[in-house]
Amino acid sequence: MKKISFVFVLMMAVCMLFTACGGKNGDDTEAAQPTEAPQISEDLGNELDSFSDEVIDADLTCTITLGNWPPDTAAASELALFEGYKATMEKQYPNVTLVPDYYSYSLSNYVPMAKGGTAPSIFQPPFTDPQLLISQNLVGDVTDALKEIGVLDKFSPSYIEMLADDNGRIYGLPRDGYVLGMHINVALFREAGLVDENGLPIYPKSLQELAEYGQIIREKTDKAGLVFPASETYGGWLFTNIAWNFGCVGESALEYQDENGRWICNFTSPECIAAMEYMRDLRWKYDILNADTTTTDWAGAHSELGTGEAAMNFAADDSVDQPTSNKGLALEDFALIPFPEGPAGRYALAGGTCYMFSPDITADQGRALMAYLKILGKLPFLDDDIVAGMRSDYAAKKDRGAPVLPAISAWNDDEYNKTKRAIIDEYCNVDMRLYNDFFDSISEGTITLKAEEPVFAQQLYRELTAVIQRMITREGADVVKALTSAQESFQEYLDDEINN
Repeated sequence: MKKISFVFVLMMAVCMLFTACGGKNGDDTEAAQPTEAPQISEDLGNELDSFSDEVIDADLTCTITLGNWPPDTAAASELALFEGYKATMEKQYPNVTLVPDYYSYSLSNYVPMAKGGTAPSIFQPPFTDPQLLISQNLVGDVTDALKEIGVLDKFSPSYIEMLADDNGRIYGLPRDGYVLGMHINVALFREAGLVDENGLPIYPKSLQELAEYGQIIREKTDKAGLVFPASETYGGWLFTNIAWNFGCVGESALEYQDENGRWICNFTSPECIAAMEYMRDLRWKYDILNADTTTTDWAGAHSELGTGEAAMNFAADDSVDQPTSNKGLALEDFALIPFPEGPAGRYALAGGTCYMFSPDITADQGRALMAYLKILGKLPFLDDDIVAGMRSDYAAKKDRGAPVLPAISAWNDDEYNKTKRAIIDEYCNVDMRLYNDFFDSISEGTITLKAEEPVFAQQLYRELTAVIQRMITREGADVVKALTSAQESFQEYLDDEINN
């Protein structure tokens, strides 16, 4: 039930926040190292100068490590933005020491850090992990800090469910949400003749069309029709969305609880078998996949699309900066489209990223972290500094050539959301005709939003990724046999971890 309510909140927030975005007419980042440091725009410089220098609390004394700091390879504008946040925090809270500490979260590397006392004060995990981290006492409680600054009444109940323990104590804040769709390289569609009279891409509306259009692109351009990252857990993660569109929902779900509450793995349903046969066909029947599929990861997939080696990539609205500002794809050659429909329906994964905190944070560190997030514009307040934070964020996106698009809000505050929407509209830098169908499919309800698989999703993805790797490297691989083996393995895992 938690997952269903979360998707409902995302849906309502999307409907509320999507804007026409007046552009041209109709934050896990890996950026390219610039050959020459770009200049910061006047807009961004002005926004960074607009923060207040007034001391807010000279008595608050502590040190916090900022695991959300961008890497050294990030764009100059993004680094300048965070340096501006840091400078503001140091003026307003002069006895709080901030230690920049870029940290790329993964569950496997975070757990030993948390247990060993070396985790950063703030970090950014995906929404799949909070309940596990909370249950293992691996994150810090910030309920009192949130209550002290008066935002608990603006916190969506569904987000509280995701980020709180059974006693209602809160351990994180939502950073942003996303909906999975497809990124497309419009230049390759143009080269393949797949554009209309207005130069807009004729994109696949269904998974079958994806295979067929991918073939045309391969034949016309000699580039991959689809880049598919089938390494680690990425392949299984994307495959679940394909499987839902083949009917792996409800009674045919990939995992479900039986009448006794036991979790059951269901990889051998007819629907899942059909979805995996489709994956096999993408390689051996249609030949549209990138050659290095089994070693391609999330960042590599964005790179292949951005550099023109592939025409399509399953990806979300929160990563549109990856192929564009990070990999150099011109904004006019990039589009975001809805996830293609399958034989059994049209579903799209709704997920997101949150802020969480090290398990050993003190009360003073909790206060300092809330102050820091307020300066970043991540809390539902509206004052000059908050507005400056929002404007700086979107000015930085525009400055580094990232698409400035409608957002999904994490807070139930109409004035806050309206202000944010107006700022996004002001900085919008794209032709929204390349994005409108994606956003309309969500706001109009023509696509069903669905949360990730409910238990041990990462292990489920790992098992399915191994099956995908077998399918695309062995032409005669037996789908049923491979899925049966994966089902037995994941069922054993469920029995050991949760059923017993």
